[in-house]
Amino acid sequence: MSTATSSEEFAASLRRAETRLRAVGLSGRSAYAALCRNLASRLNIPTRLWLDGPDAPAEARLERIQLTAELDIFGLAYERFFPEVFKAEHGQYFTPRPLVELMVDLADVRPGDRVLDPTCGSGTFMVVAQNRGAEVDGMEIDPELVALCRLNLALHGTDPRAVRQADLFRDAPTDQWDVVLANPPFSVRINDPDALRHFSLAQGRGRVVSDTLFLQAAHDRLRPGGRLAVVLPRSILTNDSYQWLRSWLNARFERRAVISLPEGIFRPFGGTTARACIVVLEKHPARAGSFSVGMVEDPGYDTSRKSFRRTEGDDLSALRIAHAQQSLPQVASTAFSWVPEQLLGTSSIPDDVPVLTLGEVAPLATQQSFRPSDSGPDGFTEIDLADVDKQTGEISSARLRRGRDFKGSKTPFSEGDLLFARIRPSLNNVVMAQRPHPDLPDRMAGSSEWIRLQPAAHEYFALVAARSSFVRDQLQGTGGQTRPRIKAEDLPGLFIPDPGPENRSRINAIVQRAMELRLQARQNMDAVVSMYESFGRGELTAAELEAALDQYDT
Repeated sequence: MSTATSSEEFAASLRRAETRLRAVGLSGRSAYAALCRNLASRLNIPTRLWLDGPDAPAEARLERIQLTAELDIFGLAYERFFPEVFKAEHGQYFTPRPLVELMVDLADVRPGDRVLDPTCGSGTFMVVAQNRGAEVDGMEIDPELVALCRLNLALHGTDPRAVRQADLFRDAPTDQWDVVLANPPFSVRINDPDALRHFSLAQGRGRVVSDTLFLQAAHDRLRPGGRLAVVLPRSILTNDSYQWLRSWLNARFERRAVISLPEGIFRPFGGTTARACIVVLEKHPARAGSFSVGMVEDPGYDTSRKSFRRTEGDDLSALRIAHAQQSLPQVASTAFSWVPEQLLGTSSIPDDVPVLTLGEVAPLATQQSFRPSDSGPDGFTEIDLADVDKQTGEISSARLRRGRDFKGSKTPFSEGDLLFARIRPSLNNVVMAQRPHPDLPDRMAGSSEWIRLQPAAHEYFALVAARSSFVRDQLQGTGGQTRPRIKAEDLPGLFIPDPGPENRSRINAIVQRAMELRLQARQNMDAVVSMYESFGRGELTAAELEAALDQYDT
C-alpha cells in the first residue's frame, strides 16, 4: 500500500472513530483525549505521558485504526477531524511535510546534531530531523498538541519524552542546540510582564508580537555557529517598520537562505491566508559569504482551497533538488534587501547599454494621498484604473466628481504626472495624467492604488520609459500570488535605457505630438457622436447639424 493510500485510509479511519466516539457520548476535547489515550497505550507510551481525560469505551472500537510508521499526516488529520480542539486561535498552523523537508535541508541537519523545535506542534520537524540522524527535543505550550506530538514521535520510533509542555516565551533558556527548526505562532500579542522581562527586544513595551520575541528566544538557544530555520510572516522581510529587527538579525546572524512562499501556503492546514517566508540564519561567529534565495509559487497543492488537493507542480521539491545540486541563486551577504522577489529581479538591459534610474527622470511625488472630502463641494477630475488605455498609456475617460462625494483617501495629481498602478504591474497600468476633455476641472484625483511620479522634464519620454518592458521585467517577481502589488519605493531604483539627452528630447517631442493628435482626434470623435445623438433626440435640425460638422471636415 502506498503512503498516499495509507494516509487516506488513516484519515478515513479517524473520521469513523470520531463518529463512534460521538455515538457513545464523547465529543470535542473529551473524544480527542479518549482517542489519544487509546493510541498512547497501543504505542507503549508511559502512562504518565498520556493526555488527561476519559478512556474510550470498548464499543468505540478504536483498535480498528491501523497505525503504520508511513503516516505523516497526524497534524492535518487531527486539525481536520477535531475542529473544536484545533482552531488556530493562537497563530498555530500545522506545517506541511514537504515544507518541513525543505527547511531541514536548508538548515543542513546532520547526524549527531542536537535539534530543537521550541513550538513543535504535532512534531513533524522532530520526526524529519530524527530521520536525518539528529537528536531531537521539542517544546509545546498546548497540552493537546503535546499529546499529539508524543503519538507522532512514538509512531516514528522517536522517544515521546523528547517533547515537554513548556511556554517558550516564559521558559528561560538553560541549554543550547546546534539547530533550531520552527514554524512559530504568527503575530500573537504577548503582554505578560513575566514573559516580556526575558527579552531585551521588548524594549520596555507592555505588548510585543510573538514573531519578534521568537527570534530572540531562538538566538539564545543556539550555540555559536548554530543554525536557525524558521517560517516567518512576510511582513518582517518587507515592512519598513521591521527594519530595526532586520538590523538586529544582521548583527547576530549570517543569512544562509531566504525563500518566499505563496499566499495560502497554510490554507489547507488551518485556514490562514497569511503570506510567509522561510529564513535560514547562522549565529555568529559564522563565515561571511553569499546566501541562497528562492521563490515558491506552486507548492504541490492548491493554495486557494481549504481542503488538501495536489497539483501537478511542485516547487518545494524543485528547490530541494536545486539546493542539493548547489544551484540555488546566490546573493552577497551585504545585500540590503531580504525580499527574494527584489533580490531575483533582473534587468533585461544589456551591460553595454547606458542606463538611468526611473527616479532620475520621474521622481516620486512627496504627496501620495489626501482626502478629497475635505474640499467640500470643489470639483475634481476623477481618473481610476479602468479609465486607462493599457495599449498606449492614455486616459480614455474621466468624470467630474465633487470632493464631498469621495470616500476615504485618494491620490492627488496634476496634468503631466505619471500614474503607476500598484496592483499587477504586468498589466502595464501606467499613464500620463491628462484631462480627456477641456471642460473638466484642473484639480485631479483618483484611486489610492495609483503611485504618483512627477517628471521635471521630458515627461513623455518618462512615460515611454515607465511603460517599457525593461521596467516590467524588473517588477515581474513582485509579491502577492493572486494580486501582485508594488510599493512606491519599488520604482525609483528601476533601471531604464538612456539614449542620451538629445534622443530623450526627440522621443519626448515625437510622443508629445502623437498624443496631442490622438487626444484631439478623440475629442473630435466624442463631439461628433454627441452632435449626432442631439440630432437623433430632435435637439438639432439637419441644417444645424451640417453647420456644426463643418469645423470637423478638415
